[in-house]
Amino acid sequence: MLSFNSALFAIAAEFIGPYAPYQGIAVTPASNGGVFIASTDHGKIACIAHDRRGSADESVYVLPSAELVKCCKGIKTAERELRIDGPAGFVTTYRKTSSSEVREIPITRSQSEPPPLPRIMQACIDTWGQAPALSATAGRYSSSYIEKAIRALSNREASIVFSAFDGGPLRIQTEAGDLMILVMPQTAAPVPHLPAWLSDFAQAHE
Repeated sequence: MLSFNSALFAIAAEFIGPYAPYQGIAVTPASNGGVFIASTDHGKIACIAHDRRGSADESVYVLPSAELVKCCKGIKTAERELRIDGPAGFVTTYRKTSSSEVREIPITRSQSEPPPLPRIMQACIDTWGQAPALSATAGRYSSSYIEKAIRALSNREASIVFSAFDGGPLRIQTEAGDLMILVMPQTAAPVPHLPAWLSDFAQAHE
């Protein structure tokens, strides 16, 4: 059985792809406690989250139905938990001012193996280390992907953090660090020089 923050599952559902094996959300036990929730389209954007209060005794690759995602979405007035027990899912809404509500929803498990996101992230960590230096290069990123990532993260926190692996993905995450979106660059490029007109603007007060 697995139980974890359903809002993280709903956010991960925004970053799946239209075709196998990218149509699912991987939920796996974390070795140091908690649960990992991860998804990606086909390598252009990825969502990785850690619910330290979650629990899991198996790994599952779930195909998120529209009904399941709707029930899992986070709300400001309550906390929600998704519990997966075999073919059944139970979304519990814990309200502060009234009794809890439970919705039972069927769970569809994908027959495909999930994309190897852990292996890819290990390669990133091996290359850049635990505390990557400031990026020496710039990248061209899809504005629609960045907008999508900001919208998903802003549902959880008012402030979000931007950083970039040198020559690699743009990392957009919550301040608490429990949810991260990686936006892959379209192309790498040198960090651009400041345009000459910006210096002119700065001196306009003289």
